[in-house]
Amino acid sequence: MTLLHQIGQKPIIAALRKPSEVQLAIQSQADNIFFMGGDIQGILTAVNLAKQAGKGTFVHLDLIRGLSNTDKETLSFISEYIGADGIVTPKAHLIKEAKKTGLYGILHLFILDSLSLENGLKLVESTAPDGVELMPGVVTKVITQFAAELDTIPIIASGLITTREEAAECLRAGATSLSVSNPALWNLTFQELN
Repeated sequence: MTLLHQIGQKPIIAALRKPSEVQLAIQSQADNIFFMGGDIQGILTAVNLAKQAGKGTFVHLDLIRGLSNTDKETLSFISEYIGADGIVTPKAHLIKEAKKTGLYGILHLFILDSLSLENGLKLVESTAPDGVELMPGVVTKVITQFAAELDTIPIIASGLITTREEAAECLRAGATSLSVSNPALWNLTFQELN
């Protein structure tokens, strides 16, 4: 299954800052969860609960205490012991390694100016991630440009998306889905955001 099929069925990805929020995410309509905080023990438990509930699970390497965000051995651990579906990271070398271990690799990019936009597009071309997470997610101009140039790679808007209107704007700009930490948005469907 491609990442597009994994995340593209519903517009919202539940972004959890604490593993303790997993029950709320499990009860939501979101099919996928980004784990963006906590420690390794909490992630082990939370990913297991989410997988039992049929949710897709993605671990943001840079935000989990106890996981190295620099070496490829961490990816084997995530794949074999944690059991997540994929990772989110700004580190291009880990995207390539993730694919070797059977994990989806989502490249996390901060687009702050025209140079970071240009460099981000080049990095995506050279890395070939399964998906791209763009921050801040409310910059629809950036989403539009990435979506136009990367038509086969899912674009995930992330960061500062706090309202239904902002979520709808991001989707209209070309985002495949949205990573949001506000539980009030987790049950939104594509129909509700059109």
